[in-house]
Amino acid sequence: MPRVPILSRAELAEADRDIYDDYERVRGVQPSVIHRAIANAPDILRAYMPISNALRFETRLDARLRELAIVMVGHLTGSAYEVEAHARFAIKAGVPQAQLDQLPEFASSPVYGDRERAVLRYAAEVTRRNQVSSGVLAALQAEFDQEEITELALQVGFYNTVVRILGAFAIQPERRS
Repeated sequence: MPRVPILSRAELAEADRDIYDDYERVRGVQPSVIHRAIANAPDILRAYMPISNALRFETRLDARLRELAIVMVGHLTGSAYEVEAHARFAIKAGVPQAQLDQLPEFASSPVYGDRERAVLRYAAEVTRRNQVSSGVLAALQAEFDQEEITELALQVGFYNTVVRILGAFAIQPERRS
């Protein structure tokens, strides 16, 4: 049971309902449970959505790599919600199921290439240690330009924040019927 109300559009103040309208316009779906939880602080949700949308829809980093990094963050932090939600997005982006299944063995599994391993090592180090070794950074620099590395850093940092919000609010995956 979430520790905060999960607000519907009707439960928002009239002046804040545009946040959900914009969400649906940009994403083509109703707001997710985390966004409906953050809506308890509507001014924060209003500020949160532009960066969330930019990271999701406006980066050069390959969507497959972005989703692998996010699923890795969820996996390492024990966030079932994040793993489940972004595994679906990863599949839609073209990540093979075998890569999701073998995520814990990414360093040795043959289903990953150098680019995927560099991203996953980076996501793992930042999530576990809050810093990046020179070897992991060098591997990224061999595969990506500075803009993509910056985008990856923002993705991993943002989703480390997201999993902590999910945990603080005790938000679990939504059960589908």
